[in-house]
Amino acid sequence: MELWAQYAIIAAVFISVKNMIGKHLSSKYQYVDYLVYAISFSFVGIWSYVVASGHQPASIEKQDLLIILLRIGIVYLLIDPAIYRAFQTCGNNPGKPMCIVNMEVILTFILSVIFLNAKVESKVITGMILMLTGGYLIAYR
Repeated sequence: MELWAQYAIIAAVFISVKNMIGKHLSSKYQYVDYLVYAISFSFVGIWSYVVASGHQPASIEKQDLLIILLRIGIVYLLIDPAIYRAFQTCGNNPGKPMCIVNMEVILTFILSVIFLNAKVESKVITGMILMLTGGYLIAYR
C-alpha cells in the first residue's frame, strides 16, 4: 500500500472519532463556546511544544500570510460552524451529514482538473457516480 494511502486511512479513523466527539459536544454547547476552549487549549499546547522543543517557527512570506488567514477564516467561519450545526440538527446519526460533507472529494477532483490539470479517467468518473449514489442512499434513505 502506498504511503499516502496509509496516512489517509489513519486520518479517516481519527476523523471518524473527531466526528463522534463533535456530535457529542454539539448537543451540549454552542459553537462559539466550544471554539473558545478548543482554540485556547490548542494555543497553549502548540506554544508549549514550541518552547519545550526549541522549535523556531519559519518566517512566512506576506502573500502566504494572507492565504493562511483566508484558510483560517474558511475553516472557523464557514466549515466548522456548518458541520457543528449539521451535527446539532441531524438526529442520532452524524454519519448522514458527514456523508454529504465528504462529497468534497468530488469537488476537489473537479477543482484539480480545472486548476492542476489532473487527468479525467473513466474509473474516476465511475467512482464519483458510486459515491454520489452511496451518499444519497445513506443520507436520504
